[in-house]
Amino acid sequence: MYKLFTDKTELFECDINISGASMAKTSARLIVETPELNLLFKGKVDSNGKCVVPIKKLRGLIDESSKGSIKLEVIAEDTYFIPWQSDFEVQQSKKVTVEVVSQNQSKKETIQESTTPKIVVSGIKEDTVTLSEKQHVINILKLLIKEDINLNNLSVKKNKLNKIVAEYVSTNPINEAGNVINNVVKVLSKRK
Repeated sequence: MYKLFTDKTELFECDINISGASMAKTSARLIVETPELNLLFKGKVDSNGKCVVPIKKLRGLIDESSKGSIKLEVIAEDTYFIPWQSDFEVQQSKKVTVEVVSQNQSKKETIQESTTPKIVVSGIKEDTVTLSEKQHVINILKLLIKEDINLNNLSVKKNKLNKIVAEYVSTNPINEAGNVINNVVKVLSKRK
């Protein structure tokens, strides 16, 4: 099942091989169909057959958890065909859940759920950080340092920060994301 996102622009990419028609006269488009709405995204096919269709953020157009079908339409000179089709569902690429563990109890209660990234800084005990969490903190800090992101320019570079963290988390699942982010902020605050 193909995944589309309400809060992230993405590229649909594929390779197309055409016989008997010119690549220069070939166009492609992606059709997203739901029971309520149909969307069309125009794409391009280069001379090597590389097809790229940009898909814009779907927030406000399609609700999260919507499902439907998606298909690639290719028009080569005067011939129309559908070489690929799939079901899809809409998701959010970023979702934050905050859990607070009461000092008197070990019961967790969810106090806030948000669809926009938020960072909450609180006291961190160094001995509770696992080795894998430390490695995540180090990896994220390396990416931030490479992009020259620090606490002083955080408000200016917040979009770049969000993109870096989102890409990192999508390829490196983190069990305790709150602890990792808190430790990243703690180290950034100590860095000059």
